[in-house]
Amino acid sequence: MPDNRAMISHVNGTSDFTFNFATAWFPAPPGGSSGDTEGLVVRVVECNPDHHPCPNVSHPEWSNAGAVTIVPASLPADGPLTTAHITAELVSWNGATPPPHSNTSKWGAADPRIVYREKDETYYLTWDNCTQNCYPHRITYLSTTKNPHDKKGWTFHGEVFPFPYTSGASLLFRDGAGDHGPHLAFVCNSNTANQILLAESADGFKWELPKDPSKKVFMAGRPSCWDKDGVASGAQPERLSNGDYLYVYNIDTGFPYKPNPLGRCAIGWAILDGNDPTTIVARSEDALLVASEPWETCAAVGKGYKCQEPEVVFTTGMKPLGNDEFLIFYGAADSDVGVTKIKVNINH
Repeated sequence: MPDNRAMISHVNGTSDFTFNFATAWFPAPPGGSSGDTEGLVVRVVECNPDHHPCPNVSHPEWSNAGAVTIVPASLPADGPLTTAHITAELVSWNGATPPPHSNTSKWGAADPRIVYREKDETYYLTWDNCTQNCYPHRITYLSTTKNPHDKKGWTFHGEVFPFPYTSGASLLFRDGAGDHGPHLAFVCNSNTANQILLAESADGFKWELPKDPSKKVFMAGRPSCWDKDGVASGAQPERLSNGDYLYVYNIDTGFPYKPNPLGRCAIGWAILDGNDPTTIVARSEDALLVASEPWETCAAVGKGYKCQEPEVVFTTGMKPLGNDEFLIFYGAADSDVGVTKIKVNINH
């Protein structure tokens, strides 16, 4: 796939920001205006002084850690996938107080994941307060809204997960018929990204450690397997036609980077039990997606191309299409946004 097939990229003119990654999908608000479409939450970074000079930074607070944008989109199962052009006007701080304009990324917004809860017609957005390079201070926050496109409609709930240092969380609300047990959060434990931890909630706002201590670690890397260097949370789990859940997760070799034949980050899958999603029914023996295209590996040169992190594909968003098909949105080289379609064979 040629460079211009990245869905969102500064190079192909779909974003004003140099780096675009950590992308999550949300459905259109029910009963919204005609302009309130489905959309994407995209983390953007104007420049990264550690990798690229920033001679003309108009917003120092958008360098390194970056900000979150709410991007209108049209993402049908068949046909072209389009998004609005990403500009500064789409930046949202999700109800929190934004950093001062003079801030050079002493904190910023990172790794958003969003899920729509039909029971209360509310969108739940998890995102990180990320210091420069996200170390040594990183906290996962929760914000909610009835309409992601309304910048003034967000409510900021602050830090809600029971872990001292986290780096992203995907939520599963269990409000459906036949669901039993608490709502679940799958939480990255830290920049080392060696485990996915589990938190539970009765209401979606107050999150606690699992009542069963043995459930605290939901997933870890497997020795001698493709994900042996550790795992990181992906997009929200989605129901399959047989009642189980598809959970797409990541590997991230963390800081400092540990060389891996699959690159810095790659994507895998797990099937979770429909009655008890804390139980993994099946798990990928090989990576589902690895960096291979020039805009994923940082092999692209010329055309004004800038790359932030080599050998990276990392997902934080997924859209169900029906018939066990899904669009997977992923950050490529921490610079562009890619998308791929998958179909799950539940009879396999």
